[in-house]
Amino acid sequence: MRTLSLLSFLVLASTLFNTCSKGNKSGNFETVAEMASPPEVESKAAPEAPPPPPPPPGEAKADVALEIKLIKTGTLEFQTSDLGNTYQRIRNAAQINTGFLSNESTTNEYDRIVQHLTIRVPSRNFDKLVDAVSKGVEHFDTKTIEAVDVTEEFVDAEARLKTKKQVELRYQDLLKRANKISEILEIERQIGELRAEIESIEGRLRYLNNRVDYSTLDISFYKKTPEHRVVEENRFGRAFRNGWDGMVSLMIGLTSIWPFLLIFGVGGYFFWRRWRKK
Repeated sequence: MRTLSLLSFLVLASTLFNTCSKGNKSGNFETVAEMASPPEVESKAAPEAPPPPPPPPGEAKADVALEIKLIKTGTLEFQTSDLGNTYQRIRNAAQINTGFLSNESTTNEYDRIVQHLTIRVPSRNFDKLVDAVSKGVEHFDTKTIEAVDVTEEFVDAEARLKTKKQVELRYQDLLKRANKISEILEIERQIGELRAEIESIEGRLRYLNNRVDYSTLDISFYKKTPEHRVVEENRFGRAFRNGWDGMVSLMIGLTSIWPFLLIFGVGGYFFWRRWRKK
């Protein structure tokens, strides 16, 4: 009996020893694992990139800069001693600067002969043409150069044109989906009005482009002529002519009222005869 108790004690002690040994090994493995594993790194959001710096003032203006639209016109008037030579010189200057003559006229006035020319020239050559015409002119009676800025009108017309074309496209899309005749007629009416407005704006833009691309120069040059002296008429002859003209006017007036003269003449004659008999 004592031997059995001793064996039981030995088995129990062996079991407890093995259990403790396993527990220590497990704890050692966990510690090694913890040491081997890299430390956890806190996940932090990457800092946002700073906004790009604003562009320099020069670059910002270049992005929104508009093309300036200028209509240039000029008027020149001067005296010349040779109309033919001046005319040919101006024509040559216009051809050199790729301009063309749009109007030409000649007028005989009281003491001068006036030649008038209107020249259309590309805007880039306008100043060159003015300089070429001005060469040799000592004095200008009139010299006017004007540049009208139509940039705002041009931009406004383009914006309105773009908007109306977009509306027209939407109406075209509605027209494809319309089923009722009344809807179709109404949409077509709206499209017709829009098309008229679009064509009007396009015509205005074409006109502005033409005036901007080609400048206008009006040139008037003249040559003095001897004055026509009026010879004083003889006073007696002038009075005689005035009297004759008055008599002719009186005869013409009487002729126009001859029916009344005839009636009053016949009536007066019979009245006179009756009065004489009494």
